[in-house]
Amino acid sequence: MDEKKRGTNTIRSSLKWMGAGIEFCGVISVFAFFGYMLDAHFHTSPWLLLTGFFIGFIGMVYLFYKESKK
Repeated sequence: MDEKKRGTNTIRSSLKWMGAGIEFCGVISVFAFFGYMLDAHFHTSPWLLLTGFFIGFIGMVYLFYKESKK
């Protein structure tokens, strides 16, 4: 029974971090997309795209850090 419970916890933990990886990519993509759209509007390519990417990246690294401390 203990072996089965440990296996279930491992799967649950793996799925949690897989979901976090998908969230990481999604958030960065959304911020980069908005930066791209703002670059197209203001003709400042590639600065707002890069700004959006780094804001998304730094924000997600911070959230991962907080989540890993739990």
